[in-house]
Amino acid sequence: MEKKMIKILVKEPNKEPYIKEIEDELEPKQEIVGGLIECIEFPDLRGVDIYVNEEGLLDELPGNFWLPHYQDCVKGTCFMVGFDAETGDCVDITDNQIKHCEKFIKTFEIPQELDLYQDFGIIEEIMKSRYKRYMKNMSEM
Repeated sequence: MEKKMIKILVKEPNKEPYIKEIEDELEPKQEIVGGLIECIEFPDLRGVDIYVNEEGLLDELPGNFWLPHYQDCVKGTCFMVGFDAETGDCVDITDNQIKHCEKFIKTFEIPQELDLYQDFGIIEEIMKSRYKRYMKNMSEM
C-alpha cells in the first residue's frame, strides 16, 4: 500500500516558515516537533491544525510564536497542516492557508532578543498590544 504524503508548513523558532512534504504517520510528525505531539486548532482559520511538542514547556524549548487566543506560546518547532472535518484526516495545507499562517506567525513571532522564560511578562504585554491591533485590522477587513 502506498503511503499517504501531506504538504505541511514547518516553523522553527527564529526561522522563516517553510513547506515540506511528509508521510501522514505518527513518527514523521514526532520527528519534526522533537517529541510527543499535541494537536491544536489554528486560531482564526478553519481547517488547519498546529502540531506542537506536548512537552515543550517541561523541556523549556525556545519560544516560537504567540497564540493570543490560548494566551500561550508555541514552544520549539511546530507545523501546520490541513484538516478534513468530515473524515478527521490530515490533508495538504493550501496556498491560501499558508499565506494566512505566515501572516499570523509574523505578527505574533517572539522577538529574538527576548527569552520566553525570563521575559515572559514583557512578551505577554507585547503580544496583548499586537493582538489588539490584529483584531482591529481583522474587524476592518
